[in-house]
Amino acid sequence: MKLNAFSLVTHQPWLRKISLVMKLTTLIMFIALLQCSAKGFSQKINLNETNFPLKKVLQQINKQTGYVFFYDSQDVKDKVVSVQLKDASVSEALAECLKNQSLTYKIVDKTIVLQQKEAAVIDKVTNMVVAPVTIKGQVLDDQNTPLPGVTIKVKGGKAVTVTDVNGKFSIDVPDDKAVLVFSFIGFETQELPATPGTPITVAMKAAVGGLHEIVVTSFGIKKQQAALGYATSTISSKEITEAGNTNFASALYGKAAGVAVKTAPGGASSAVTIQIRGINSIGYNQPPLYVVDGVIIRNQQQYGASGFNNGGFYSDQRIEGNGVLDINPSDIESINILKGGSATALYGSDAEGGVIVITTKKGIKGKGPQVEFNYYGTEEQPAFLPNYQNVYGQGYDRATNIALGFNADGSVPDANSPSGWRPNFRAYADFGPKMLGQKVQWWDGSIQSYSPQPNNYKDIFRTGTSSSANLSLSNQTENSDYRISYTRLDYDGIQRESGVHKNTFNLNSTLKLSDKTSVDVVANYVNTITDNRPYQTNRLAQSFDGFFGREEKMGLVEQKYLTSEGYEYAPYNNTQLNPAEAFVFNVRPNLYDYFFSTLKNTYTETENRLYSSATFNWSIINHLKFRVRLGNDYTGRNTEADNYNTYPVAFNTTSSTGAYNVATGIYSILYGDALLTYNNNITKDINLTFTGGFTARHESYLDEASGTTDGLVTANFFSLSNSYGILSTSYARQYLVKEGAFGLLDLSYKNYLFLEGSLRQESASTLPPQNNTYYYPSVNGSFVFSDALKSSMPSFLSYGKLRLSYTQNGNPAPIYLSNVSYTQTSLQTQSNGSVSQLTLSNAYGNNTLKPERKHEYEAGIELRFLNDRLGADVSYYTNKINDQILPLTVSPSNGSGSQIVNVGSIGNQGLEVALNATPIISSGFKWDVRLNYSFNNAKVYSLAPNEPEIDVYTAESNSIKVVAKPGEALGDIYTYGLKKGANGQNLVDASGYYEEDQSHYIKAGNILPKAVGGISNTFSYKNYSITALIDYHLGGQLISTPLKYGISSGMYTSTLKYRDAAHGGLTYYINSAGTYVQLSSNATKGPNGETVYHDGLIQQGVLANGQPNNIMIDAASYYENQFSAGGGSGDNVIDENQGSAIYNNSYIKLRELSLSYGLPQSLVHHLGMSKIRFSLIGRNLLYIYRTLKNLDPETALGSQWWNEGIDNGSIPATRSYGFSINATF
Repeated sequence: MKLNAFSLVTHQPWLRKISLVMKLTTLIMFIALLQCSAKGFSQKINLNETNFPLKKVLQQINKQTGYVFFYDSQDVKDKVVSVQLKDASVSEALAECLKNQSLTYKIVDKTIVLQQKEAAVIDKVTNMVVAPVTIKGQVLDDQNTPLPGVTIKVKGGKAVTVTDVNGKFSIDVPDDKAVLVFSFIGFETQELPATPGTPITVAMKAAVGGLHEIVVTSFGIKKQQAALGYATSTISSKEITEAGNTNFASALYGKAAGVAVKTAPGGASSAVTIQIRGINSIGYNQPPLYVVDGVIIRNQQQYGASGFNNGGFYSDQRIEGNGVLDINPSDIESINILKGGSATALYGSDAEGGVIVITTKKGIKGKGPQVEFNYYGTEEQPAFLPNYQNVYGQGYDRATNIALGFNADGSVPDANSPSGWRPNFRAYADFGPKMLGQKVQWWDGSIQSYSPQPNNYKDIFRTGTSSSANLSLSNQTENSDYRISYTRLDYDGIQRESGVHKNTFNLNSTLKLSDKTSVDVVANYVNTITDNRPYQTNRLAQSFDGFFGREEKMGLVEQKYLTSEGYEYAPYNNTQLNPAEAFVFNVRPNLYDYFFSTLKNTYTETENRLYSSATFNWSIINHLKFRVRLGNDYTGRNTEADNYNTYPVAFNTTSSTGAYNVATGIYSILYGDALLTYNNNITKDINLTFTGGFTARHESYLDEASGTTDGLVTANFFSLSNSYGILSTSYARQYLVKEGAFGLLDLSYKNYLFLEGSLRQESASTLPPQNNTYYYPSVNGSFVFSDALKSSMPSFLSYGKLRLSYTQNGNPAPIYLSNVSYTQTSLQTQSNGSVSQLTLSNAYGNNTLKPERKHEYEAGIELRFLNDRLGADVSYYTNKINDQILPLTVSPSNGSGSQIVNVGSIGNQGLEVALNATPIISSGFKWDVRLNYSFNNAKVYSLAPNEPEIDVYTAESNSIKVVAKPGEALGDIYTYGLKKGANGQNLVDASGYYEEDQSHYIKAGNILPKAVGGISNTFSYKNYSITALIDYHLGGQLISTPLKYGISSGMYTSTLKYRDAAHGGLTYYINSAGTYVQLSSNATKGPNGETVYHDGLIQQGVLANGQPNNIMIDAASYYENQFSAGGGSGDNVIDENQGSAIYNNSYIKLRELSLSYGLPQSLVHHLGMSKIRFSLIGRNLLYIYRTLKNLDPETALGSQWWNEGIDNGSIPATRSYGFSINATF
């Protein structure tokens, strides 16, 4: 293990403790300095100004004292004052500044509230001045936590105040008929009657998309929720961070209708893929576009058209990550998911898979600089492991055991074993002797107990840990705002020696240059060191050479996989490598190789990423605004892989062992856009907004790799100069240029009828010149009928809106796919030196290729009832994507194996439902529930002529395939069926097994789910709250050859069936002809004293002669043969009598759980803080329901859409528990 500045502290326990102390000490010192800084503000004010703007005088008082002013800008506009003060108090300074002004002030904590003086109220009867009424109270948020900074105004009056740090307020109103208006960013504005006497308690409700809620849409354009003619989903910062996810994408499970999330196993370094509204391209389906503060960022573009982890174990043994992992959850303010074509139209082809718009946190106006500290720590363990049987050890069926020269039960005679026998350590199956604690000689020559090891698979891994500390400083003044944050993530995964150590720095700032201009600067720097990226368990799951017995002791394997000299174990048949430590018996090698690969070999990635933007905003004249933005996303990535020699170089022959590989990646996106927006009221009822814009970006992806070949000359000297063979080098370049111009027209009538139309012209360098410019039109509208027809609406309806949209969108070819290009190689000649040779690539390009074109319609309705206590948002969409870009096979005489062409159409139809309700609000208790549900049906409409189907995936010697077939659902699974008798019964062969019918395929299911969604419940009582998130995935199938092979090998408890009478086995003996003859269940011997067995079964079906099957087979032979590698899956999914590798995959999962407690404000205020909250958190806690019992339903790897239903052996899922602390100073 290499140590570095960032990973050192995580790999030594004593250094970890020191690191923790240092972190806490630094935090305490930082807070102390801030406290000192606050106290260091002078409380004496010195001013010497003549005819000076009052606004600037207030700014000077702010700088000298730290007090923050709260006022209406109109109240100080054009006001000038003359003041000469020396060592004045705050009260004296304010009295002098406001002398002869119509303003008065109130000091609340460190906030000074200015307001207009109220005119005296005269009683019309007595003609006397009426004394004002003082109203006092407290404002709480939706978690019953005091809410500081809430603005309270008298409706129609001038009085105003803000709540203090405890959420308390006091305000004078003219009389008891006054109405108070409470407002705060992120919460719904409330109006309540003033009630003198008893202090009032006001519970603010979080905004949930009301008429005036502002939503960030394409290019950062902000719109009223009511104006949107398409569906969006908004996720808050709290929802993202409350369960301690290491990345924001994994926090989206079950929180947005129509959004399917898949997190690859492996922890903080493993990719998260998101799919919105189905599949848009058979061959080149796009993930969502990620936009952070208006700038497009890199996700997985560096992998090119092939994506990642799609080619199986031997194309990439490690579980890869993607760019979204670098977006720090603690810095996110909100996420808005744009789903349909109309929502994403301005982004053009980049957004065919939807857009995830991320807005990061900024400085907010308060009592001055605010410090926030967030920490979570969790422990995670391997979870949802197979249900292994722990009765039988290694061995095969009876006939095979005897053929190998062993005993019938699979035991191997061994005079050196105290029991006189030992297990067959070479056996991949577990049909051997019962494990009863017998003392036997082990594979290393030691004497061990032959006992079940129920947790031996779990023991391959370890308990992982994760911790994240975030510290931020933020503020907002009249002319600027800023937020600076630092986050440290330390993650040690369940795979030994695997971990991630990440440092994230964030700056989000705005500077007001003048009344009409401002600049926004956002910068994020991420430094990530990934040690030993998780290594797939494929060779333990999909290879019989990786299967180990239920008696295997992982502690012993960990001791023996490595010799005392540091080389890999010496096998029994190559003892000269290390005679003293060589294994005594033959074993299946992959388990020991896995330990060597993960514990001895090292793999280190160092990545530095900077994504940033600068935006200039200019209000040119009334109603006309201009904005220009420049952004970049740069990543520098270095990897180093040290593979140690497996044996001494003295034993080398024509090659050596070991390897050294290095790679460098430089990925860059340079982005720019400009917007010109005109907004004005044409009439008092009609508003018009026109936006014209231009956007362009340049992307480059450069990858260089070098490595040794044929091993290392000098053992474990890691240098390219130490290569046994000729060095291997490669250099790949990918460039992309895209630009677009667009126009957007918005019309509104009386703020309840809205119409939007847009047109984007786009050009992409990935298409031939004659087809690389194209247009995308879109139109949508919304009608808020609850406002338009207010007088006729029922009282229980709070809000109602209809939506309708139509869009054209598309998808150009991936980089270089359309190019007609040649590969150049050099041929060496004796007399002429090198001569170039040009050959066509295997996939021929196309000079007439066009982009795929999507036509989509969407309709929706939004309803709220009972003063927003109940809400519903329903969307229906249908689309068709023509001109699919696909490779078609061509004659080899053309020089290539395939050509890229436009052919075929697919489409999607879907429904999304989002419900929210507050069933109970009573005496400090509140229950909020949210539910979302969606389904998507993807269909293939057409392919090329004479192209009956496209096989996107095949398995088991082509006996299973995932296809795109015209007229059928995309992703259907086909397999060979079973041969049938005359009446349709399964045909049984002369050996007692079903026969596979390879004459045709039958449909066995579909790789895609039928429905996905989630249910979230939040219960809050005073300072306590509990949030539970359940998500579900219903329908669809998963192809798992590892699971099938595990059944074939007798690993699972399900394979105990038929092995004895207690598990349904039939009783029989074997006659002299070798035929199994059934006996009564209580028989103890055959008619001639033959041995009796109780592991028989007779499969249902008929023989070739049409008679019912009566051929008995033993359980071990049944499993080994009926579930053998290479066969199909029979007529029915997961029919355990037919050897299926296709399994139903539905589940309902408790994804997140958090229990929170907020300290009382009296205690928090006494500590000099604003808020402290403690939480107990858990993730991936349990499956409430699942159809897969011996495999985690989320085990799949890969970025292609079909890979979400393919299991080739990845790494176990994890269950996490921990705690979090949130504190504000």
